Amino acid sequence: MATLRFPAVWALIVFLAYLVNGAPYAKLPRQSVRCSVDYFSGIVPEGISIERADNITTGFFTESGNLGYPSMASGLPPLCAVIVKNETANYRFGMFLPDTWNSKLLVIGSYSFLGGINWLDMGAGVQYGMASLSTDTGHNSGQGDLTWPTTEQLKINWAYQAMEGSILLGKTLIQSYYNEQSIAYSYYSGCSTGGRQGLKQIQRDPNIFDGALIGAPAWDTKNLMPWVSKLATLHLPEDARHSVNDANLFLRLQQEVLAQCDSLDGVRDHIVSSPAACRTHFDITKIRCDVTINKTACWTKEQTDTAQNMYNDYVTADGDFVYKGLDYSSETEWATYLLPADPNDPNNVRRNFDAQYERTFMDYGSSWKITSYNDTVVTDSRIRDENAVQATADQYDLGEFRNRGKIIMYGGLADGYVPVQHTTLYYNRTVEAMGNIDDFFRYFQIPGMGHCWGTANNVKAPWMIGGAGQAAQRPPYNAGSSVPLGNNDVQHDALMALMDWVENGNEVSQIIASEFNFTDATLQTLALYRQRPICMFPQAATWDGLGPQNDASSWQCT
Repeated sequence: MATLRFPAVWALIVFLAYLVNGAPYAKLPRQSVRCSVDYFSGIVPEGISIERADNITTGFFTESGNLGYPSMASGLPPLCAVIVKNETANYRFGMFLPDTWNSKLLVIGSYSFLGGINWLDMGAGVQYGMASLSTDTGHNSGQGDLTWPTTEQLKINWAYQAMEGSILLGKTLIQSYYNEQSIAYSYYSGCSTGGRQGLKQIQRDPNIFDGALIGAPAWDTKNLMPWVSKLATLHLPEDARHSVNDANLFLRLQQEVLAQCDSLDGVRDHIVSSPAACRTHFDITKIRCDVTINKTACWTKEQTDTAQNMYNDYVTADGDFVYKGLDYSSETEWATYLLPADPNDPNNVRRNFDAQYERTFMDYGSSWKITSYNDTVVTDSRIRDENAVQATADQYDLGEFRNRGKIIMYGGLADGYVPVQHTTLYYNRTVEAMGNIDDFFRYFQIPGMGHCWGTANNVKAPWMIGGAGQAAQRPPYNAGSSVPLGNNDVQHDALMALMDWVENGNEVSQIIASEFNFTDATLQTLALYRQRPICMFPQAATWDGLGPQNDASSWQCT
C-alpha cells in the first residue's frame, strides 16, 4: 500500500485557512495545561511510560523514525499529542486530544503489517472534534517488511493485544485528561488490516465500540496469507509461458474486462458494476495474440489459464475451500502481489509478501523458499493461528454487540488486494449465524473502487465516502478530513452516517460516493466529477434512464 506524502508548504496554507474558516467544535474547554509528560506519568499504572506529550498549535505533527507512517498529519486543531508505551508488552500508542472536545473517541486502524502509529488517519479523525487513538501494533516497520515477527509477543501484539490494550488504557487517560468527563461514544475506523482489527476487537469485547466503520477487512489471516503465496506459485518459474511478469499485461486484461463487462448492468459508464455477471460472460481468449509481436499486450494461452486460476477460488487438491478468488475489474492492482522476482533473490520471491509470512509468522525460517509451497501450508497456517496468534477474526455471531453497537462495512468491487468476495463471505456467514442483521450491521459494495480507496484512471468511479485513509488521497491531502467540496455530511460521509445511526437512530440505506477531477497541474485543486449512491447489500444502484449519469439524483437503490 502506498505511503502518503504531502508538501509541507501546502499543509501550512491549509492550516491557515482552517484557522480562518474552521467551524467551532463542541463543547469542552482548553486542556493544554495538562498536556505534559509529568501529568500523564502521574496517572498511568506501573509498567507504562510516557514518551511525549506535546501541545500542538502549529496545525501539524510528525514523529521522526516512524517507518510505517512517516507522513505528517496537518490541518490539525489545537491539541495535545501523546505517545504512551507499555513497557511490559512492548507496544506504543498515540493520542490526539483536541483542546475543544465533543466527548467522542475515534480509534484508528493500521494497514498491512506496517509498524508505527497511524498519525495521518488520526489527523483526519480529530477534525471531527473527537479524540483519536492509534497503536503501533508493537513494532516499527515499513512497507513489505515481515522480518520483525521474531517472538510470539510481537505476533500477538499485531494480532490484537496492542490494539486492545491501547484502547482500554487510552479511554482511561482521555477521561482523566478531560476532568473525568465520560466518553459519550467510542467509534472505530479502519481498512484492510484495520478492518480486521476492528472486527477482532468487536468479537473479543462487544462493549469496546458503539460504532465501527470497517473497510475491506483482511479478516481471514490464516487463509489469506497462504492464498497470497499460492498466487505467486501460479507464476513460477519466472521464464515459463504461463508466468505473467509485466504490469502492462494486467492493464491490458483490465481494459478487456471493461470492454466486455461495463454494460452488463445496462449502463456504459466505464465501471464494472456487476462482477458476478462478468464472471459468466467474460471471454478471456480475446486477449490472446502473438507474443512475439507484442509482449506487453498479448497473452499466451498458458497465461490466460493462469489469470483464470487467479479469478477462481483457491481450493486444495482435497477439495478444501481456502480463499475467494480475485474479481473481474481488479486487474490493475494485481501487480502489488505479482511483480517479477528480484533476479538476485535466491528464494525466488516475487514480492516480499510472498513466503515471508511462512518464514516468520509460521516459523519456517529464512531459508524457506516459495517453491516449497504446497497445500499443507494452509493446514499448518490454520493450526498455528488458532492455537497461538489468533489474528483471524472469524467469529460470525457477534453476540451482545448487536444490542450495543452498529457496523458499516464496505469493500471495493475492483479490490485486487483483499478480494471483495471474501468480504462478502464474512457478511454472509454473519447472516447465517445471526439471521437478518440489518438492525445493526450493513454492508456496502463500491463499484470501481480498489483496495480501501481509489479507482483506475480509465474508470473514474465514485469512491470517496469518508473511509479510513481516503481523505489523504485528494486535496488537501494530509490536512484532509471527510469528503471534499462541502460533502462532509451524513449523506456523503460514511463515518458521519454511522454516528448519526448510533446517536440518532437514523438507519443507513445508502451513502453517496464521490469522485473528483484535478483542475490544475499541481494537483491541489478539485472539481466534482461524479457522484452515485452506494447501496446496502444486496441492493445496487440503478440509473433512471433520464438524468445525467454523473449525478447521484439520477440513480436509486433497487
